[in-house]
Amino acid sequence: MTTLHGWSGRPALRAAVQLPAHARAGVVICPPLGQEGVIAYRTLRLLADRLEARGIASVRYDPSGRGDGAPDADPDAQVRSARHAAALLRSTGVRQVAFVGLASAALVADQAATDADGLVVWDAPASGKGWLRRQRALASITIGAERVVDGVESLIGFDVDPDEAATLAALAFTPRTGPTVALVRPGSTAPRGLGTVPTTEVTGSAELLDGTSIHARIPGAAVDTVVAWLDAWAPEHTVVTTAPALDEVLDVDGRVSERIVVLGEQGLFGIETVSSAQHHDAPVVVLHSGGAEHRVGATDYQVELARALARDGARVVRVDRRATGESTGVHEDERSFLFAQEWVEDQSAVVAALRTPSDRLVLVGMCAGAWVAGRAIDESPRLVVEISPNDYRRVPAEPGSYADTVRAIDTPSAARLWLRERYNRFVPTALRERIARRDRMGGVVGHVRPLVEHGTDVVVIVAPEDAALFDRLGGQRAVRRFGGDDRRGSVSVVRVEDGDHALFSPAMREAVVAEVRARVAATFPVHT
Repeated sequence: MTTLHGWSGRPALRAAVQLPAHARAGVVICPPLGQEGVIAYRTLRLLADRLEARGIASVRYDPSGRGDGAPDADPDAQVRSARHAAALLRSTGVRQVAFVGLASAALVADQAATDADGLVVWDAPASGKGWLRRQRALASITIGAERVVDGVESLIGFDVDPDEAATLAALAFTPRTGPTVALVRPGSTAPRGLGTVPTTEVTGSAELLDGTSIHARIPGAAVDTVVAWLDAWAPEHTVVTTAPALDEVLDVDGRVSERIVVLGEQGLFGIETVSSAQHHDAPVVVLHSGGAEHRVGATDYQVELARALARDGARVVRVDRRATGESTGVHEDERSFLFAQEWVEDQSAVVAALRTPSDRLVLVGMCAGAWVAGRAIDESPRLVVEISPNDYRRVPAEPGSYADTVRAIDTPSAARLWLRERYNRFVPTALRERIARRDRMGGVVGHVRPLVEHGTDVVVIVAPEDAALFDRLGGQRAVRRFGGDDRRGSVSVVRVEDGDHALFSPAMREAVVAEVRARVAATFPVHT
């Protein structure tokens, strides 16, 4: 599969176009909003691959104002970006276009499609108003009352101002006369607003969307159902396609620009952010996402951070490790590399490709990405910032094993429940904590010591839940032991009392961006 990457439009969306040399039709794959988009990213990549195998072109995209798109405060950016993506596809020569919308993206796809276009809505909410109501309820439970700051409210994985909230709430399905299908969960029905449309039950939507990105599983059968419908809808005859006009460089604000880079033997996808006034000896900051997550939803704090650091004088690369975002091929049963050696090797490959001296290297990671940054012993970075670390293991996990363990804990069998109840009842608390520390291979001291001994300053940024684990696994002892020494690196901790692990809360994101910028500026003052 060959994907063309770049930016298009003003303000620009970031596009990924899969284009057979001879295409029967084109499909706009609209991205779900917030955390739904984080969880579904690889599933939608698999959909694009399977469409290409049937001779159908597709475009996936980050809309302007979200993910790796250009800044955009227009409340109608979602629908406008979908329509622009369709125009981009038509510029390749395809004549018929369909829209696919999963979850919240179904509302956007419906608004962007005309009755001459095909439309697939998959696990669609009843309306924008109902969807927004549910997101607000979830955000109130997850984030709390502090989720609204200066009129901007944080939902699960994205912020909306009053104008955009009103626009999203006003999204409603309209009766369709063009080719349409609604894919629903077993026992569910299509949104009433669509009118009478064919409906097909599919399994796997709950397993994809109803948990965290660690729990999510790609629903291959549902993807095949989408592909089969589009295959039947598309004409048999093909047209010769031409590559669309995509911008290789995104001009963010007249000073900061971005370009796509491919790094290492695995061909890892990355985006490099630089300033026109950048010093030739500027520090290089590598940003790692949490888990196998693309930079949408809460993870798009990386985009804000990268652009801010570039304005400060740094060169910044945000990268997709293996089986993440746009890197490496997608497989229905792909294994997660959470806490696995493969991601450590990816980091080494990225650093080698960037050819950055260790005294100018900064590694910043969140959650599992924090653990990866902390494994950069051979790279000897000048500064490591670990955001929301929740595991300090010294021995990597086998691919897929961490996710399997989390799923088993969260959805235990009857036998596991029986064992857990007796374990908690009869094993003393102190012993359980020792076992937990052993499972993380030595705790915080063992995790940071190799970096400190190589002269690296390690900064840990934690909300209360991760701060408690940090303390329990020896974090305060690490700070006392490595609090500062001219002969080596140091360890310090920043506690964000009103923050959260996933960076859903605005307070946590603001603290992270401010702290990383301050630490980089303090470490490399001549470049800022």
